[in-house]
Amino acid sequence: MQKFKLTDSAVIRAELPAGSTDMVIWDSDVAGFGVRLRPIGKSWILAYRPSGAGRRAHTKKMKLATVSAVAKVADARRLAQVALGRIAQGADPLAERAKEKRRGRARLCDLLDRYERDLVRRGYVNRKDVMSSLRTKMARLLTRDVQDITGRDLAAIMEALQAKKQSGAAEGFRTHARAFFTWCVVSAKVLSTNPLAGHRKERATRADRIAKTEKGRALLDAELGRVWQAADPATTFGRLIRFYILTGCRRGEGAGLTWAMVDERAQVLDLPAVFVKQGRGHKVPIAAQLRGLLGCCIRDARSDLVFPSMRSGGEISGWTKLMTGLRTKAGVDFTLHDLRRTFRTGLSRLGIDVDTAELAIGHARADLEAIYNRDEALDRLRDAFERWAARAEIFEAAAESH
Repeated sequence: MQKFKLTDSAVIRAELPAGSTDMVIWDSDVAGFGVRLRPIGKSWILAYRPSGAGRRAHTKKMKLATVSAVAKVADARRLAQVALGRIAQGADPLAERAKEKRRGRARLCDLLDRYERDLVRRGYVNRKDVMSSLRTKMARLLTRDVQDITGRDLAAIMEALQAKKQSGAAEGFRTHARAFFTWCVVSAKVLSTNPLAGHRKERATRADRIAKTEKGRALLDAELGRVWQAADPATTFGRLIRFYILTGCRRGEGAGLTWAMVDERAQVLDLPAVFVKQGRGHKVPIAAQLRGLLGCCIRDARSDLVFPSMRSGGEISGWTKLMTGLRTKAGVDFTLHDLRRTFRTGLSRLGIDVDTAELAIGHARADLEAIYNRDEALDRLRDAFERWAARAEIFEAAAESH
């Protein structure tokens, strides 16, 4: 490797030989310092081995600046000497640059955005709840480099939730975070290991098992009647509550229901797979009571939603306030999911077989295709929904008698 004492005039005159695309002219004054010639321009470079790496280590070439930015050789030499001083003290400038560049694209907030786009691409049904859980619970970590987030950081989040007696939220976060960090390892390739690897779900205690069996309830006929009456059909929220009572649908399935899903010819609500939690289509027969309820719904020019927010035209929000008002008006302490439990319990009390009742709430099992073909299943479902709708008059009368 030939070396020359670089001068300003020599650098200006230097040109690539014909047919060459890359050439370095090395300086004889500063070891490893030179000017690189390429078709796109000239730049100052420094070739070095990290301190302590030994002579067998590969030489690294680091760009110091372009010649257009630093025109004088003397100034470029000073840049090289400063870098060599840092290298002698143990620094590795190229490794530091790579880490800083990776840090810029590996912030937690940026990766969560990428993860959400991936869930959208894959048609993941529950992505809104998943992303809300991750962003809310990891709010203090959003600007951190994902490589700096440890299992201890995530364990602290779960412990804080458990201290607030929010074990369900803690377990939900563990599940969602574990899947996200696995994606960071396998798909985004910004992590070599999952920080939650080895972090197992806590073994349920006897108290946990008892609490789980006692969680939620099915409303009595009189209670359900009072809720039905308190759900004013003149309001969007009131109509939505009556919809949940009649169909046993999940909150998102009712709040996000669109007119495109209402098949008037077949008299069914056809909920697509990407819309349902189970990731499979779900058909809800439109019985007489439900047909009348849908007839009361006002189409909003701002959206295709069946139960749009009167304020925004989008999905209804402010559920806590709305449910508190409804409970107070009805005089019944219940949760929205209790209406789903009541629907499922009611089907059993009506003598609906287990498989049909499970289909009615979208709990389809893979082996049901071996029991019913689709036409038979829909006929059985329609009978179940019509028999449940017929009870609306019964529990409404029960409410009036109390």
